[in-house]
Amino acid sequence: MQNHNMSAKRRRKNASSGGSRRMFKICGAFALVVMVLYFYFVNTILHSAKQSSVSKSLDQILITMQQEPPNKDPHIQPSIDATSNMNKSMNNNEHLSSSINKSDHLQTNEKDSVKKTSIEQKQKPVPTMPRPSCFDDGKLCRFDDIGKYLEDASKFTIIHAPTDAIPNRRRIPSSMANNATYIASRHNSGPKDGSQTSLADYNPTLLPLNSDLDDKLLDYLTGRYHPDITNEEADRAKYLLISRASNLHNCGLSLRRLNRTVNEHSYLSLALLDDNLQHIPGASASVLAYQALLPECIEKSYLSPFQDYQIIAARSTIGNKKKDQLFMMASDVKTVITPIDIRRVPRPTNDAKGWNTKIKSKPIPMIQQKDDEFSILFYGTGLQVRFMENIRPPKVKSCITILAYNSFDWKKNYHVFDIPDPDGKGAMLTYTELRPHFIRKTRKVNFYSDKFDRLGDWELVPNGTIHLKKDGKRDVNDIQTNQFRGGEPSQQFDAIKGVVMPLMSGRGTACCVDIDLGQNQTFKVGISHSTTDSRGYISRFYAFDLRPPRFLIVAMSGPFCLGGLNSDSDINADLQIFPMPDTRHLHASNITFECPAVTFASGITEYQADKNYVVISYGVNDCYSRSIVVPKQRIIEFLDIKGRESWLPWNFR
Repeated sequence: MQNHNMSAKRRRKNASSGGSRRMFKICGAFALVVMVLYFYFVNTILHSAKQSSVSKSLDQILITMQQEPPNKDPHIQPSIDATSNMNKSMNNNEHLSSSINKSDHLQTNEKDSVKKTSIEQKQKPVPTMPRPSCFDDGKLCRFDDIGKYLEDASKFTIIHAPTDAIPNRRRIPSSMANNATYIASRHNSGPKDGSQTSLADYNPTLLPLNSDLDDKLLDYLTGRYHPDITNEEADRAKYLLISRASNLHNCGLSLRRLNRTVNEHSYLSLALLDDNLQHIPGASASVLAYQALLPECIEKSYLSPFQDYQIIAARSTIGNKKKDQLFMMASDVKTVITPIDIRRVPRPTNDAKGWNTKIKSKPIPMIQQKDDEFSILFYGTGLQVRFMENIRPPKVKSCITILAYNSFDWKKNYHVFDIPDPDGKGAMLTYTELRPHFIRKTRKVNFYSDKFDRLGDWELVPNGTIHLKKDGKRDVNDIQTNQFRGGEPSQQFDAIKGVVMPLMSGRGTACCVDIDLGQNQTFKVGISHSTTDSRGYISRFYAFDLRPPRFLIVAMSGPFCLGGLNSDSDINADLQIFPMPDTRHLHASNITFECPAVTFASGITEYQADKNYVVISYGVNDCYSRSIVVPKQRIIEFLDIKGRESWLPWNFR
């Protein structure tokens, strides 16, 4: 009887246990179905948000669900609807810009590591194009054939990523990159201060971070001075990229500069690059330089007097053979130059502690309140910037005249180069190239000074006097016009005749790299540009002798055009999201060429990983930045297509 009762208990227990297991399985299956339905529902919402217009409430759901991208400026928090101040004429799709932009940039950042590992795969060790026949048969060359031949020899080509300093609310999201109406609306998005307009990065230059720089300056730029930046992180920084981040861009329809309703913005955009010309995440900054220097002038004109930028390193201390001070060059109708300090920081700071240079002013605030007056002055987290404190001459209030006192001259596209003193005194001599060829002009300049506190601490142009009655132009008596008695050497090859506008011929673009052209003859080589009858840009290489004061041109290539996006071979090709700039081709004499209408070669420098190569950096149709890494030997071929070293017979005296 007892055994029977125990067996009955066991049966009841087993039945109860089996029922629990069955219930558990049923609940588990139900939970799985709920999870599948949940993820299907969420995926459907995300997909429809990108494909069609959605309500504001869905925008907020997406914003809440998405993680903030790493390039968001953490110190300025825009409202959820970052486009609330846009023109009322914008369609419903435009209200998605904030949420879509975040998603687009997240996808870009996730792909970043994949792109960086593809550099070796995309290198082109062996040129495949034959030498252009026009080099040998004397016939006219096509601009695009010569440009393709140059690029064919490249080690690699790269699209430069837009700086991660700029917040997403000031970018065009990739999903709207083909919407010309939307892009046009972002050119004039209110309010009047331009804070809601979109920015694009173009016209880049590279400053190599190498042994030419003073150790202290190099440590500031790479971050080695800071205990929270490791030596490995500092060693990774090989270049400082300088470009303009501007709301005057042509990423959509062609833009007219005049008759705008908001202020024009042209940021000095800075970023550290590694050996492969890739951005180092978080090591960037963008500064509205004109407002930083002359805040009282910003409302007097909606046009910015600063457009393209260069950062040069110069020797400012007698006896120091290395370059120890940075200077910013900013140009529009004139070229302004002023001392600048830049240093890498591990995190945003407004403190200048430990920053011991000849500039003693306060840095541009990196940490800002949302609504303060500097909210559009500075973007970024990893580079700190400060300018000379006072650029104003005594008793001068005119903004135009103030800029004139801080300028090289009343024009633009100038470049600075230096040479050893031929008298053997040890000090380097520095010159400005005002015009590269056809009417070659140079001017001796000076960067030596004990301090850079205010205007007058150093004499930029020793013999150039400011004439206030001539709109602030400098005296021209010290300008050296350099030319052989018989004129300049002929260009090495010819292209289509009658396409160059005479007044736009032989203007400065990028300078300079040292290249040995043979017979141990080292010359400086730069790139100039000319404008075609349809306002397109073509380029030339030129080489000049290093002996002052004339620095005579000894060789000049024929004209060529540089290429645009090559989706098959460009590193970071996916980062060029705008289709319209690559549809605007160069036209001349009713001929269409397979290259962009405007390629402005803003930078040329030696490639630090292989000194046999040169990096040519340029803006494409005022929308994006590209670089090609080409061998010096190919440039020499352009300057001497017959291999006869044609510069040797010239009388250099």
